[in-house]
Amino acid sequence: MSADTPLNDQLLDPLLPPRPVAPYYDPSQDAWVISRHADVLAALREPRLRLTNEPKEVSDTGMQSRLRSETLAALSTARLAEWQVQIEPLAYTLVDRLPGGHPIDILREFARPWSLATAVIVTGADTSRAERLASLARQVSLATADPADSSLQFAAAEANTELKQMLRDSTIPRSGAVFVALSQTLPCFLANAWLALLRHPEELARLRAEPDLMPQAMEELLRYAGLTRKISRYSGATLKLREITIAEGARVILLLASANRDPEQFPDPDRLDLTRRAAGPLAFGTGPHACVGASLIRMAASVATRVVVERFLESPTIAPVEWCGGSVFRWAASLYVLLRTQN
Repeated sequence: MSADTPLNDQLLDPLLPPRPVAPYYDPSQDAWVISRHADVLAALREPRLRLTNEPKEVSDTGMQSRLRSETLAALSTARLAEWQVQIEPLAYTLVDRLPGGHPIDILREFARPWSLATAVIVTGADTSRAERLASLARQVSLATADPADSSLQFAAAEANTELKQMLRDSTIPRSGAVFVALSQTLPCFLANAWLALLRHPEELARLRAEPDLMPQAMEELLRYAGLTRKISRYSGATLKLREITIAEGARVILLLASANRDPEQFPDPDRLDLTRRAAGPLAFGTGPHACVGASLIRMAASVATRVVVERFLESPTIAPVEWCGGSVFRWAASLYVLLRTQN
């Protein structure tokens, strides 16, 4: 099944991840499966658990470290503030152009076009090529969502090459990955985060009444509705990870969504609580391979969510959710809401 084919099975609801359990070896996947928060955290911090099982990664460690440092520097607090000044009024402008009086798909009409415009601003891409860049980024994103689909992987490899070429003049390191994150990953996360708010109208009302809660609320939305369900790592050496021993070359599957619902770390984990102060959501990972664009995504997601909370009413209907994506991440295909009447 293609990653962009809607999935109606409620058992696939990414907002209902499997319960965390003790680490175990799964012969069907030839991998260790780790889901408890403390275990996943330890694995993310373990430098000998690598992104791939390729020997080349060892020799590339220094280059990867330099590239991470350069990317973090390019996404500085000062740069984030500059971009926020540009993308925030753009969000209100897009909303003001939307028709009122009937339900609209907030993802298609607002989240996706605004996220694409944000990607263009941040990377400095040619606006006339935005749609082509978005098409390429979507192919890369779909392959990431469903790594088991070999046809998606082949298409993504070609798309990624063209994407890098088209963004070769960007001043942002790893500009292709940044463009994919903003134009594709961001609206997919927003789909799930806003769905969570619509399913909890009391929390939506609280955020509307207390907008200063946004930074704290965003951390809770990342915990409760974070996009990435799982990631894989490979052991570069035989190592002891808390209760288990992992052999060199072994694959390790980290269930981030389950770890973010661990009651040992997050009391009453299935409740969305925008005032929650528990630390440790793992939506962006941590350790040597943590997402370098985490601050950028947090900022952009907060801007868009603030506009949605201010300008939109709750969903006018309760309908089954259609999900898109694959085993790594899924997102709501559409989300219909009503514009609020402006006084």
